[in-house]
Amino acid sequence: MGQDIHVTSKTIADIQRNLREYVIPGLERLKTSVDSTDVPFPGFGTLGVVLIGKYDGIRDDVRAHATEAIDTIEKWIDALETVKKNWRAAEDASTVVYQ
Repeated sequence: MGQDIHVTSKTIADIQRNLREYVIPGLERLKTSVDSTDVPFPGFGTLGVVLIGKYDGIRDDVRAHATEAIDTIEKWIDALETVKKNWRAAEDASTVVYQ
């Protein structure tokens, strides 16, 4: 048998919090750590002069991809807010009220 999965508005809020507190800061650290990977001349040696341009391009790509990932995750957090509100409304609507 498969595992039962239970979703609650609290679970959705926990996902938002984890994205905000762990994932985004990790990506921010990645962006800043790329700066520490600079290889000044003649780090690659005389023959490596050809590589330095490509290396710098890859570093720029990593920064750009990390920035895009952060933007995407921020949009996920916003979208999850809507999901959470709708889920909470569904939870409230399905609560049995005894009179």
